[in-house]
Amino acid sequence: MDKKGKQMVLPPPAQVGVVVGNLNEAIDYYSGIFGLGPFQTIEFAPAQHWVKGKPTPIRLNIGMCQWGPLQLELIEPLEGDAPHKWFLEEKGEGMQHLGFIVDNYDEWLDYLSENRIDVLMNAETDVEGMGHVRAAYVQSDSTGGVLFELIEVRP
Repeated sequence: MDKKGKQMVLPPPAQVGVVVGNLNEAIDYYSGIFGLGPFQTIEFAPAQHWVKGKPTPIRLNIGMCQWGPLQLELIEPLEGDAPHKWFLEEKGEGMQHLGFIVDNYDEWLDYLSENRIDVLMNAETDVEGMGHVRAAYVQSDSTGGVLFELIEVRP
């Protein structure tokens, strides 16, 4: 609850984020064995990116496919010191985050701050075919071990 006694409720997850060591091999695996896809691939280097509030450039290879109501996001870290790289180094490949599309992004960040949940990483950029995207990984992993990503998309 926030200072006014209000409790916010996340929408259902829209995305499952999996960190991988090799994007092409992961796509071949998920497509060939499980029939997932087709995958859209992008090199993601956001115009603005911060890790723990400090400007930090990153570059990621990302493969995405729709999986029923969820998007499967495969993430291969290429450059930069960010949570994807840390996850791969510390835990190996695996599910790193759940993504939630929110239309009240700033309100969520304020609410989480009031509840002492910090932003681990955030980015803001224009994504072709989507529009202007703001996203924040919040340190929700102290219980359950899974990061939550808040995602705002504006055309």
